[in-house]
Amino acid sequence: MALAHQNLVVAVGAAKEHARTVLQQFEHRGDGRTGRSSSVYLALMVLHKRLLSTDPPPVQHFVPDLEHITRACGDKLASVKPLVEAALGVARGTPHQA
Repeated sequence: MALAHQNLVVAVGAAKEHARTVLQQFEHRGDGRTGRSSSVYLALMVLHKRLLSTDPPPVQHFVPDLEHITRACGDKLASVKPLVEAALGVARGTPHQA
């Protein structure tokens, strides 16, 4: 696996795990943001699986999906958004800029 893929796997994995934690907190509290949080978590989970596949597409292929997930986070999932933006930066080849 190329270094760019490895870095993106780590970045998406971190965003996915944080989204899972946020989702669990929302579910426990009966928070109205549970639906959106679930959608973001599932999208990150699918991306992570695709990145870990035997022959994943180039990292740039994931840019549109990560842009969509970033928009889906909006203000309601503010703590997840920076991690998704970091993954987006890795996919774009600009890890210090989202």
